[in-house]
Amino acid sequence: MKALNIIGPKVRRLRHQRGWSQNDLAIRLQLLGMEDGTRGKISKIESRIIWVSDEDMLYLARALKVDMKDLYPAVIHKSRLLYEVIKEVKSSRYGVS
Repeated sequence: MKALNIIGPKVRRLRHQRGWSQNDLAIRLQLLGMEDGTRGKISKIESRIIWVSDEDMLYLARALKVDMKDLYPAVIHKSRLLYEVIKEVKSSRYGVS
């Protein structure tokens, strides 16, 4: 299956670091105003089976209390060959740190 986003594994890690369930994150997203911020959507984002809009990324960053850039794997920030690293991250089941 083709990965449709590259932030899913990082969202999962950040959520786990906070000790939150997917439902806990969904509640926080809804309180911020993300009407479609459901547990099911969080699951699909983390599993990388749906594309994540810019708007959704803003909500996720705010709910997780991180900068938007922190949603991306660290390897993205260090790479000069962006195409290659994005391709590598998408092909990895768990993302690349």
